[in-house]
Amino acid sequence: MTIYWRLLASTVAILALLAGTAYAQPALPEGLGDDNAAAEDGPSGPSLPEGLGNDGGGPALPEDLGNSGTGESSDGGLQATPEAPDDTPVFGLLSDWRLGGYIDSRAGPRLGARTDQERFALAETRAELKAVRSWPGVTATVRAHLLADAVAEQHEPDLQSGDGALDLREANVLWRATDFLDVKAGRQILTWGTGDFVFLNDLFPKDYPSFFIGRRDTMLKAPSDALKTSLYTDIANLDLVYTPQFDADRYIDGDRLSYFNPFAHRIVGDSTPLDVRQPDTPFTNDEWAARLHRPIGRYDSALYFYDGYWKSPEGQLPGSQRATFPRLRSYGASVEGPMPGGLGGIANAEVAYYDSLDDRDGTDPTVPNREVRVLLGYEREIVANLTGAVQFLRTQRLDDPPARDDRRNLWTVKLQKDWPGEQVTATLFAFYSPTDQDGYLRPRVSWSPTDRWTLEAGVNWLFGADDDTRFGQLRDNSNAFVAARIGF
Repeated sequence: MTIYWRLLASTVAILALLAGTAYAQPALPEGLGDDNAAAEDGPSGPSLPEGLGNDGGGPALPEDLGNSGTGESSDGGLQATPEAPDDTPVFGLLSDWRLGGYIDSRAGPRLGARTDQERFALAETRAELKAVRSWPGVTATVRAHLLADAVAEQHEPDLQSGDGALDLREANVLWRATDFLDVKAGRQILTWGTGDFVFLNDLFPKDYPSFFIGRRDTMLKAPSDALKTSLYTDIANLDLVYTPQFDADRYIDGDRLSYFNPFAHRIVGDSTPLDVRQPDTPFTNDEWAARLHRPIGRYDSALYFYDGYWKSPEGQLPGSQRATFPRLRSYGASVEGPMPGGLGGIANAEVAYYDSLDDRDGTDPTVPNREVRVLLGYEREIVANLTGAVQFLRTQRLDDPPARDDRRNLWTVKLQKDWPGEQVTATLFAFYSPTDQDGYLRPRVSWSPTDRWTLEAGVNWLFGADDDTRFGQLRDNSNAFVAARIGF
């Protein structure tokens, strides 16, 4: 059976499974809000001062990629619709829950040569189901993805990697304990920082395979199993996140995307998966993250702290060919607000210091060295409905030997054009590193002919002069994709 027929059969199976979800439930009580307007880390606490409400870090993977300002939303879901019959056991059980979601079908072939991979990088139908229920002071949220994937070799769910027929995105309870304290426990999407597809202080897990094969941008953020406490005061607001068991990135390991294997010293694919040992002992291999933030005049400012592990397997077990996650502690700060000098637009600056705890003096070649990262960004509307943005990221490794290049510069440029009357948006996001001589282009166009339907097409074009740079190692994975999504 060709991959086309497998994709068609998978789509039919998902649609049949979800036939009963055509009925939505009554809306939640007033005050619960529209989930489409919130990030996936849940409803906010008491109203914050103006401008403060933005909750938005495989071997040598692009850990500086991401959109800290982007949370995952549910397209078309959770809007009020006619009341569904509730005399059946299922709808009677869910009568107090607000239901919504979408069905998203995508296919994407690779462009040009490929290294030990199938012709298609993407051929899947994904159904998101979200349920929210509210009690006085408490909100429960469950969000799950049912996946029919024609490219995947196994379909048994793996909630850590996101592989398989089920990906549990959220399963949490938010408790508004007092006027100044919120507590959220369970699986949740967490994000903070100021970068656009660039992370410094956001050390929550990312899903890099999804980012490079043409899934929705929101899929870049992977879920965390964590306890988040938010404290609101007149002086500053504090977010404290505890993750009992280390949540790694969903990193590139040869499955679906080829990469540079440091042990084989070449680009490899599906037949040469990366051998990784991940710290996974609860309450021993845990993580702490904190953010202290407040407005200063017209500017949002924040301080950050993280104690845990490098999020992708950047280290090597001594005397073996196994990658691992060394210990990491980071400190950082950010500021974001109107561009000074009357230039208009929004400017941001962010800095992070990565303290590699397993090798602070930089003498162990199997452990990444300490480093400093600095980000400067600027965004503004160029003309009506055309927005432009530019970012500069400098990564400086410390304690490197003199013969090794210890710096990396990365530029990003974004252009987004909207045609509101036609419900069309075209976006070009470009990454280029002059030090590594590699880059990544992400052109996208989307059209929403109705409030429920969205059609999308795009390209992921990766290039580089060398096999072992961030984007150069991924150049054989360049692909194009088309997608159709309907919300309910």
